[in-house]
Amino acid sequence: MKFPLKIYFYCDPRENVSIGAKFQHLLVCLGEGFHELGISFFSNVNYWQNSLETSEYLFQSDDHITPDDCSIVILTNKWYSANQPLPKNLFHSQRQYITVYLDDQDDDKIYTRRPEFRQFDLILRTHFNSKLNYGYNFYPWVFGLSNRILQELNTVPNFIDRKRDILVNFRHWKSGHPVRNISCSQLIPQIENILSINNFVDNPNHHPQEGYHYLQWLQTGGRHYPNYYQRLQESVACTCFGGFFVPTWPNNPGNIVNRGIKQLLAQLKLQSNTILQWDSWRFWESLAAGCVTFHVDFEKYGIALPVMPENWRHYIGVDLDNVEATIDRIAENPEILEYISQEGRTWAIKHYSPVPTALRLLEIISQTQTNIPNSLFSHPTINVKY
Repeated sequence: MKFPLKIYFYCDPRENVSIGAKFQHLLVCLGEGFHELGISFFSNVNYWQNSLETSEYLFQSDDHITPDDCSIVILTNKWYSANQPLPKNLFHSQRQYITVYLDDQDDDKIYTRRPEFRQFDLILRTHFNSKLNYGYNFYPWVFGLSNRILQELNTVPNFIDRKRDILVNFRHWKSGHPVRNISCSQLIPQIENILSINNFVDNPNHHPQEGYHYLQWLQTGGRHYPNYYQRLQESVACTCFGGFFVPTWPNNPGNIVNRGIKQLLAQLKLQSNTILQWDSWRFWESLAAGCVTFHVDFEKYGIALPVMPENWRHYIGVDLDNVEATIDRIAENPEILEYISQEGRTWAIKHYSPVPTALRLLEIISQTQTNIPNSLFSHPTINVKY
């Protein structure tokens, strides 16, 4: 398709808060993709410093550029989680731009029922579940891979040179997500007969102290540990379970009844076949590192991505009603681990690195916005093919 160039990002505008508190991974992935594509984009504030040696940012503000000079305007749920009012006149009647909201909120809260959420042309939702009804303007999205992650995992060792370890390195192990707790409690005692368990977790106080890695540690809010990426590259596999079991009725995840049943399931340690809050940086880091990535069976539990992975090809999706089947298949066909390691890494980088992520957004707009004003195409254009 042909698409206009100018895009406007609303980054977190807060002052007097830590750099990490402003971490907006979804914006960074899109910005890096648009930059590589040569698409012009602007923002309300400078955000995501390129290096400590320069004052250049991925997102640069320009007093001469406003949203009305652009064709797409993008913002994230940071505006709501930080109690920021929406940008003034975002939905004014004369606007000629498409509005996109990137929603990586952990929980499905009542805010999704606010009237303004029906005004966005697109809401791209991580943790999306196909069994639930979010609204006509919601579409599945994911955390994906940024250049920061890809740089740490640019080259990975051959599978045969890896330790026969499976990483189980959750910071909130046995006290956080019910899906994680139940999955690991069922899988780990059985899989340790095949792979050694590595449950080392980085001490938050032992973080990078200077240079590039220190900058990334600051900007990500303490999520950048080079030693962690090294362990991923050295290990055969990684557990990436996470999320909450929820009912499919009522099918609105923000409904008070749905949320109440979700809490009850967690308290009683009960399962369902529908999972929310499943996405994580760990899932994508594991794939990009060439680890055999363990999660639940996406198809069974309704987990939806724009491009779906194939179970037992790109990852190992566990059926929690039959964990033994996973163990038996690995034991009977151990060479499948190397195959999944290679296929998973290739799939993740092909579909979820910055360029394909940016192209996917443009493709979704092209396919869904049938009433795009003709004036949008008066800007310089590029040919986009995803």
